[in-house]
Amino acid sequence: NYFAQSGKTSISNFLADATEIPYDYHPTQGVRILEFEIRNIIVNNKHITKDIELWDCSGDHKFENCWPAMRKDVHGVIFVYNEKSNLKEIQQIYDYFIEQTKLGPERSVIFCYDPEKKNPEISKIISSTFVKISHVKCNTESGGNKLKSDFASFVNTVLNDMHNYTKQEFKDITNDNMLLTK
Repeated sequence: NYFAQSGKTSISNFLADATEIPYDYHPTQGVRILEFEIRNIIVNNKHITKDIELWDCSGDHKFENCWPAMRKDVHGVIFVYNEKSNLKEIQQIYDYFIEQTKLGPERSVIFCYDPEKKNPEISKIISSTFVKISHVKCNTESGGNKLKSDFASFVNTVLNDMHNYTKQEFKDITNDNMLLTK
């Protein structure tokens, strides 16, 4: 997600249990990569532990030249939206990372970040524009367990979609090979 001051770093630090959570705002320069484990994800009916790389990307458009590298092997995208966010920018990012890569809306989620609970309608503002994407209202202060649960659910969806895609791709390759051998 690339929207300045939307809460990306706060959410990333919280999800990764990072200890260096700053209280004053410092813009992310380029991208920060946080690595951590997520446990008890169910993929192919098996409980697994998965290593996660969460990329906390700057909201400053001067880093757009980094987008191709960030998009290269992306498996899922989390958009972080708050009352300051611009729907046009979100659409631009969605087009670049979801539409052009053909990931599909199930590989993305919008976290509507409202840490001070100022806007009870925050998720409704964006949902009319992005109806195909899951929306999660989140707060790291009082709703932390729910945020972690919603994140785990999103990771679960992405991993299962990847698993199903890989199985279908294998079937397609096998079928193609069978056709070639006839």
